[in-house]
Amino acid sequence: MLNSSLAKLPIFNGMSEKEVQEALACAHMVEICAGEKIIAQGKHVPNLWFIREGRCEIRRRTEAGCELKLAELESGSQFGEMSFFHAAPHSADVIALTDMMLLKMARKDYDQLCADGNPIAFKLALNSLEQLADRLRRTDQWITDLVCKENHQPTPSEWTSFRKLVFRG
Repeated sequence: MLNSSLAKLPIFNGMSEKEVQEALACAHMVEICAGEKIIAQGKHVPNLWFIREGRCEIRRRTEAGCELKLAELESGSQFGEMSFFHAAPHSADVIALTDMMLLKMARKDYDQLCADGNPIAFKLALNSLEQLADRLRRTDQWITDLVCKENHQPTPSEWTSFRKLVFRG
């Protein structure tokens, strides 16, 4: 096993140790220096990343220039799922805070698992979907709490814009 902490990632839920090893065998080792940008907001390079060693932060910029740190990740974490499973530009930058050892699974390698009918591809997608749904559920709760806590009464146009942005259709 490349790293036992990686086997505990939620993306590998329900997989045998052999399946985890097979999934990780599709990944390639990448060394990153502190300060290096791993993912650039607005670009689309569909890779799924697994952190073996080190720490990074997720930062998002608005068009108005406001920048916000969304998260800090460390060993045993993963990132890149959104653009890996949805062909869209990255929604944030990922920047190494320390020197890092990463495993990178390219979308083409995942697509090969799919083409081969390998059930690991299905399990990776299902587990990622569950994680993304959980993040969305927590985001919904946070937005609701924030709006209600501040006793903010959004205007109809704010809610219309929000719904169009989130539900598109």
